[in-house]
Amino acid sequence: MRASDLAEQIPTVTRATGALEAARIIAAHRLASLVVADRDGLPVAVIPGTQVLKLVVPRYVREDASLAHVYDEAGADELCAALRSRTVGELLDADDVRTHALPAVLPDDTLVEIATVMINAHSPVVVVRDRDGRYFGAITFARTMAAVAAAANRPIEPSARDAGGQDR
Repeated sequence: MRASDLAEQIPTVTRATGALEAARIIAAHRLASLVVADRDGLPVAVIPGTQVLKLVVPRYVREDASLAHVYDEAGADELCAALRSRTVGELLDADDVRTHALPAVLPDDTLVEIATVMINAHSPVVVVRDRDGRYFGAITFARTMAAVAAAANRPIEPSARDAGGQDR
């Protein structure tokens, strides 16, 4: 399976997108990360979903997890409400938020090449671009794993066996 076969159009956000809208996009599409697009709509960065949570959980709680037990349900809801006044741009500008340069694969790259780029970039999403930079879509971790599982279920073709009938 090639990257062009797995590429799909996933929602993107911009710096101006509100954090609450970003959270809704993650939830509605069950995404593991946000793809941030520039003004022209071209993807430029990835923000892992866990980093979006940094807009909700204050730094002092992240640094001392025992403080999380201090918040009751109403207090937790109040922290979550902070999403209403924050933007994706704030995430991109925060010193303690890890964003990733957007990893890319070529349309003809194989499943192993896609997986290798994801692993090396520590990214749950890659974009598919040709050598001229034309954007074909993105491949999510879930879609990659579905393709891996499907490939594992297929019988090994004779060309993938050596002369002794053993799997290579």
